[in-house]
Amino acid sequence: MANTTIKDIARICGVGVSTVSRAINNHPDINPETKKKIMAVIDEYGFVPNDSARYLKRSESDSIAFLVKGISNPFFLGMVRVMEQFTQKRNYAAILRHVDDDQDEVMVAQALVKERKLKGIVFLGGNFTHDPESLQQISVPYIFCTVGNEDEFELAGRPLVRDSVRYANVAVDDLVESKKAISYLVEQGHRRIGIVTEGLDKPSVGQLRYLGYKKALEERGIPYDPKLVYEIRTKDGERYTRQNGYLGAKELMRDNPDLTAIFCISDVIAIGAIRAIIDSGKKIPEDVSVVGYDGIDEGKYCVPRLTTIEQPQVEISEATIQFLFDMIDGKREPDNLLMPAKLVVRESTGSGYRSGRE
Repeated sequence: MANTTIKDIARICGVGVSTVSRAINNHPDINPETKKKIMAVIDEYGFVPNDSARYLKRSESDSIAFLVKGISNPFFLGMVRVMEQFTQKRNYAAILRHVDDDQDEVMVAQALVKERKLKGIVFLGGNFTHDPESLQQISVPYIFCTVGNEDEFELAGRPLVRDSVRYANVAVDDLVESKKAISYLVEQGHRRIGIVTEGLDKPSVGQLRYLGYKKALEERGIPYDPKLVYEIRTKDGERYTRQNGYLGAKELMRDNPDLTAIFCISDVIAIGAIRAIIDSGKKIPEDVSVVGYDGIDEGKYCVPRLTTIEQPQVEISEATIQFLFDMIDGKREPDNLLMPAKLVVRESTGSGYRSGRE
């Protein structure tokens, strides 16, 4: 169910909205069986309140807010769990807010600071650039997590005019890590390598991973072919979905019969691409190899197991929340921190020289 609301959950469960609210907030005044039923429906529909912040732990103490763009991405959900545990150990309440794809997360943050007793904010995902005046209006320490940085665009030959606001950011070097994935495929003999990506028209993580793809081809002497690029065209809703991976792989294979590998800018997208390849009657990796990006657990168990660029999820999460608390405590100034990722080779990739390929 798209855009599920708390009223929808209440209707499905046959209870009042206040009962759903009590279940979400671990209120003791609720029947255990009723709570179990409500939480099962919430999990089934992937419900996260959009119209108000959800308290993950009721507390009168100070709070840390987590603003997430791409709440359906299991990579982000795992990170929230790690940071939530750290936050609670510091006796702070954790607030989770789902930011829709068409919303400005900085504007959401400004409103949240006014509504709640916040001490800090973590932005997960979201836009790369923001209006400096809007950033300056956030009156508490904040940090961006898994958002690209200007140094990577400098390396790509697309320097940004950096605004006057210096903000904290923890991420991997998306451009370098994407180059690593493409270089590996080239070393395996692949020359016709497609990519499923997004955000080509604006500075973003998706654009950085695309630029890494282009740069790797250039450095390996392989001509760039725009026909091998599928840009996710979803205007509303999530872009990092299995469906978009499925559609992207289908179109790439249709337009490029000689394609031998596909690089997807997230594991979730890659898993959708795997399904499309299998549905088309092709074998993985004998006919088409697939590489993802993130290193989510699902990639270890899908068929075939997914080769991916594995981000250090726990380390990024711990570094991000520690960085934020250091700023809250006045021990650290905003800065950019890059974390290493690694290529994990599994069953979804093979030689590009097979079946008479050049």
